[in-house]
Amino acid sequence: MPASLDRKFEKFLGGPIVSPETRIHVSIDRRNVISLNARVYSMIGKPVGAWLHFSRVDDTIAIEPAESLMLQGVFPFGSNGSGRYLNAASFCRNFGISLDTTLRFLNPEFKEGALHLKLSETVVIARRRKYQRKPKGLGISPL
Repeated sequence: MPASLDRKFEKFLGGPIVSPETRIHVSIDRRNVISLNARVYSMIGKPVGAWLHFSRVDDTIAIEPAESLMLQGVFPFGSNGSGRYLNAASFCRNFGISLDTTLRFLNPEFKEGALHLKLSETVVIARRRKYQRKPKGLGISPL
């Protein structure tokens, strides 16, 4: 019988840290850029672009691979190191998807020839900004 915790506890759904070579990582940031790591990009067939779909009922984004950028509505994949990204700003604006932080999708699924990303199954990725030292002066010595 599972233990029942007090309501003041929050369950962490992010899971343990997994090595980059084995994990599946897809995120969307506040600029509406969808990022896929190299493993996910390879799993969808390394296409040059993709069509984006949205299910309002399921609150799910679907990324359907496209083999040509000449087709209407295809978003090109950009390169960010070993992974890829889609600039989905116009798509998100059209469907009213507005974020104020970066979200990682917990359970990206491959079905019906597309990558399905549920906005209701995400965790916030919080990165600390590096501390920047303030300059002590202009380096000019007094006379």
